[in-house]
Amino acid sequence: MKANNILRAQRGKPTKRQRWQTGAMVEIPIAEDCWAYGQLGEEYFVAIFEGCFSERPAIEDLILLPILFKSFVYRDAIGRGFWLKVGRVRPRFDVMKEDYRFKQDSISGELSLYHSDFAEQGWERPALLSECLGLECVAVWEASHVEDRIIAAREGYQCKWVSSLAIDLPKVPAYQNDIH
Repeated sequence: MKANNILRAQRGKPTKRQRWQTGAMVEIPIAEDCWAYGQLGEEYFVAIFEGCFSERPAIEDLILLPILFKSFVYRDAIGRGFWLKVGRVRPRFDVMKEDYRFKQDSISGELSLYHSDFAEQGWERPALLSECLGLECVAVWEASHVEDRIIAAREGYQCKWVSSLAIDLPKVPAYQNDIH
């Protein structure tokens, strides 16, 4: 089958309505004739794989790629078809592994860790700055913001959306700042 006859996701344009399925491989439009790929985890979590492609690789090849990042996304990325499902395979352990994430209160600056280990505490617990450094901020991303992040990684610059979610160091309360 020629590439022109294959239904492809296009940046900013819904393709077709779909349901979220754990293990589904998704095609993410990055530029004209350039796509990245990811795998859906539990609702609404996606692992984005390294690499951008002009032709759709075999699913068996995609699943071997390293993970670029993992993120929560709004369900319309799949539900409205901004990202097209192109296959489904059992997710690898590192795709399904839940990562710790940080959260910073926008007013007090207080930090907390976010993870299911803290489900009985509302999924979070207070944390020191040293525990949060290097972690992703807990946030739900728009499909276009994920696409921007992939492009930034590909082009070698810092994504503005990642920067906007970084820890605001001057706001961290003294009792949580164990780095000084």
